[in-house]
Amino acid sequence: MEELPLKQESAEAGREKSLFKNRSFLFLWIAGLFSGLSISIIMFAQAWYVVQILNMEASLGLVYIAMAIARLIFMAVGGVLADRMSRSLIMFLSDFSRALLLIGLVAVLLTGQVSLWPFISFAFIFGVLDAFFWPSGNSLIPSIVSESQLTRANSIIQMTYQLTTIVGPLIAGFVIAWWDFSFVFGMTAGLLFTGGILIYFVKAKPVNSEHSDLDKGMFESIKEGFDYVSQSSVLLAFILKTLFLNLFFTGPFIVGVPIFVKNILKGDTLDYSYLEGSLAIGMVSGSFLIAMMNLRVKRGPVSLASQGLMALCLLCLSQTIFLWQSLISGFLLGIFMMISNISAVSAIQNVAQKDKIGRVMSLQTMASIGLTPISYGITSLALSFGLSIDWIMLTGAICLIACTALLYWRVPAIRKID
Repeated sequence: MEELPLKQESAEAGREKSLFKNRSFLFLWIAGLFSGLSISIIMFAQAWYVVQILNMEASLGLVYIAMAIARLIFMAVGGVLADRMSRSLIMFLSDFSRALLLIGLVAVLLTGQVSLWPFISFAFIFGVLDAFFWPSGNSLIPSIVSESQLTRANSIIQMTYQLTTIVGPLIAGFVIAWWDFSFVFGMTAGLLFTGGILIYFVKAKPVNSEHSDLDKGMFESIKEGFDYVSQSSVLLAFILKTLFLNLFFTGPFIVGVPIFVKNILKGDTLDYSYLEGSLAIGMVSGSFLIAMMNLRVKRGPVSLASQGLMALCLLCLSQTIFLWQSLISGFLLGIFMMISNISAVSAIQNVAQKDKIGRVMSLQTMASIGLTPISYGITSLALSFGLSIDWIMLTGAICLIACTALLYWRVPAIRKID
């Protein structure tokens, strides 16, 4: 009687090993390699151009604010479309449009008359297209893999994406050093075209096969998604956790890293790429670790604890004065970031109803960017008042640690989430 579960477990493990034999997952995985690589290059090159060429480091937050506001405004619409249309088609159109947008930016750069505003405009439009891409991407995985493979599939996708963030900044750094920014953005447009074509061939189960709401209006569907999430203590707990991360971590870290390299470490383009690379290596390591574990229980507590450790690593990073110290802090930060994110996303995908998962993931993504403009704005304002970036990062880390601890003790639902 005791041997049967062992055989079942062995058979289940064998099925899980065949994940890469899933043609749709394989296409999505390869597409993620190209799309992720392009995005990491864009983010690196854009930030470094504003800081190094325009010498407007205090205004870098405006670029991120423009992108975040666009995502926030259109994310709910992207979630509804992800529940109604072919998700692979939405992702293809998003990649294709972003590639065309990059070609336009290259044309502006070639004129030689570049100010901050083209980058703000580019960031806003890019954010709009992102708002349609991510709800479809996050809700596509459960429709092409089994529930038992969900955590591992998320881990592999995230690990691949983070692998591109290792290679992307390094490529961007060397290309900028040897060629110019126009070449970098033009090359990235080609990567987005390639990623979009691969995503187009991903075949998933029909959307809304059981519960169709195609007759409902856009705003009615958005409201239905809000109502569904508001009635789930589990989903609300994850959104609250994400809001704290968004407010206290995103601005000080995203805006702060290139400025930290320039002003505190006294580094150059390659030093910036090395620090971004160490973070990405940590993220790949964290993704690999949780993929091997294939975590199916205690996802809530694991995600929350990892967020606290991630904040502690940001605190350590803010106090480093040598590049090697920053690289170690960035590496550890990346590990805990991915353990926290993958655990959270897998739990949400498992809990949410299949016909509403697009809207649920869009609301979760909205939570991750909802306070981002405020976080970017506070960081930029602090910089404009002459506060040092290391103290800004330190303050954000302390606030995130305190709020994460408070959330653990005051919100029991998140401690019970599997």
